[in-house]
Amino acid sequence: MGIGGIFIPMKKQLLSTMVLGLSLASYAGTEASAGMGKGLYSQAGANSCLYCHGVDGSGGNVAAAAKLNQPSTWKIYAMLGGKAAAAKDKPAFLKNMKEATLDLIVKGAIVHNASFKRPWFDLKKVKAPYDAQMLGLSGAPSKKWLKKFADKGVTPDVAAESVYLYVQSLDTEKFF
Repeated sequence: MGIGGIFIPMKKQLLSTMVLGLSLASYAGTEASAGMGKGLYSQAGANSCLYCHGVDGSGGNVAAAAKLNQPSTWKIYAMLGGKAAAAKDKPAFLKNMKEATLDLIVKGAIVHNASFKRPWFDLKKVKAPYDAQMLGLSGAPSKKWLKKFADKGVTPDVAAESVYLYVQSLDTEKFF
């Protein structure tokens, strides 16, 4: 592969990243982006977003995994009061949904369930809190990805926000 006729050798992982339609330049700095989120989401292996949730946000290998392309089916949606709460004040609902989802992605289910306390967040509105299968950034593929891009300024918070931005692009309900 070359630029302007100049041959540029590429590592296998860079090539595979480019095949996914991503650019390492999109990971530079500390700005969250849907492109970065797609790169993290698309990591291969068990305990990855892709493995559990599927390519389009549903139909992955874990039947109980959230259908990310249908936000109204998410537990967080229900915990925030669902359709009625979203209709009453959608900007506040979306702000709270983002905060709760980012916490879940960064911490994983076990820590999130135990530590995320807000007056507007009610675990009792769902049959059960998130189960231990929701690892978020604590899963091995995500940890490996974070380690690879830490020197470029990518923090867990930036990575989580990037995944959230990417997941919004999967929304078939046009909720976001």
